[in-house]
Amino acid sequence: MNDEMIGRPRALPADKGLIAEQLERTRERTLGLFDLAQEKHLHQSPGFGYRPIIWHLAHIGAFEEHWILQRAKGDAPLDRGYMRLFDPIKTPREESRDLPSRREMEDYLGRVRERTLSFLERASFTTETPLLRDAYVFHLVLEHERQHQETLLYLFQLLPLEKKNALPPVDERRDAEDSAVLTAESVSSDAREHWIRVPEGECVIGAVWSVFAYDNEFPSHTVHLPAFEIARTPVTNAEYLCFVEEGGYQRREFWSAQGWAWREREGWTAPLYWQRDEDGWTLRTIFQQRPLPLAHPVWGISWYEAEAYARFIGKRLPTEAEWERAASWDGARKRLYAWGDEPPSAKRCNFGAERWNTTPVNAFIHGRSACGCLDMTGNVWEWTASVFGPYDGFRPFPYPEYSAEWFDGDHRVLKGGSWATSASVLRTSFRNFFRRHFRIAFAGVRCAAEAN
Repeated sequence: MNDEMIGRPRALPADKGLIAEQLERTRERTLGLFDLAQEKHLHQSPGFGYRPIIWHLAHIGAFEEHWILQRAKGDAPLDRGYMRLFDPIKTPREESRDLPSRREMEDYLGRVRERTLSFLERASFTTETPLLRDAYVFHLVLEHERQHQETLLYLFQLLPLEKKNALPPVDERRDAEDSAVLTAESVSSDAREHWIRVPEGECVIGAVWSVFAYDNEFPSHTVHLPAFEIARTPVTNAEYLCFVEEGGYQRREFWSAQGWAWREREGWTAPLYWQRDEDGWTLRTIFQQRPLPLAHPVWGISWYEAEAYARFIGKRLPTEAEWERAASWDGARKRLYAWGDEPPSAKRCNFGAERWNTTPVNAFIHGRSACGCLDMTGNVWEWTASVFGPYDGFRPFPYPEYSAEWFDGDHRVLKGGSWATSASVLRTSFRNFFRRHFRIAFAGVRCAAEAN
């Protein structure tokens, strides 16, 4: 399989010392997440029929074993039972019961990792073998584990507060500074212009850089878009509250037929983690119940809810191409992140679970895109109007279950990343995808409109 068949830029980072360091640092963070609750709670489904949280721990190891030790190195399975039980295709959700203990799973992960690091020392990255060339398979395993870290936080969010351990240290001073920035920005002339006009023109969609990217991000291609308008920031809780309190969940005219059916079936009356009491609306974050933070982006909503809200204000959802242009195109080239190619930092965006929560939508003025949009990298994922499907010339690699399996017409594309997303997943070409009724992600909405 050559580069043209794979459709992937080459020259991925292949420094073995750096890869080993990333593998160990990523694993340390993964193990730390499982300290957020007692093990007895990890063996229970957190809700909505999802697998027990602990299942994901051994699944991460089984994925690493399958791709590095079996597919790239050629070893026989270390434990065939693990390879079956922790394969999401071979073992459905409802059969993921009676799982091994955390200690047993960590022992398995340790045995896999020892062999992985040993293989890393002698593996050749100049081979024509697609999995090994430029260390592709090691980056695949890293990206997979980092994505599961965010999935784990979705599941820990589902757990009742009393089932979780103490709140990790949070820099409350920095959160206060974020709010101060919002206040200062809100009175500036730039902040008053909530809608940004993006002129007609061409832009590049898809991955163009020498970084790891999935098959669905290729091949990159040029599109011509008519002029459109897009909101400067994601929809805030304050804005979405107007939809709730003006009867948006009871007014059929804002909903598609399928969206209304899901709303009635599941009894939606507000975003998933909102609750109303005698003092007003509150939000359950991962570690606390707090007054609804009005300046933060709304999240915990499905695609159907995002679509209904857009209709409520007389707007629409942006297409994936519109969103990507507004986030990444500076008129001459495509940016890796909204602000440019420099790595994500605490000055530019909210990512990597450093704050354990969302931040005000105007907090990161240094992370703005070329056209002036804020929060297009991190904070909350943003639903788009686009069906998740292949680009022209798409070729599945290295396995169809990551992308092609989900080209089913139901999944919609989300862009931008959230406060829980790892830095490597924040590239502007990354395509997240969920079913339209899915609500447990840290996902919100940014509206768009035809240009006047």
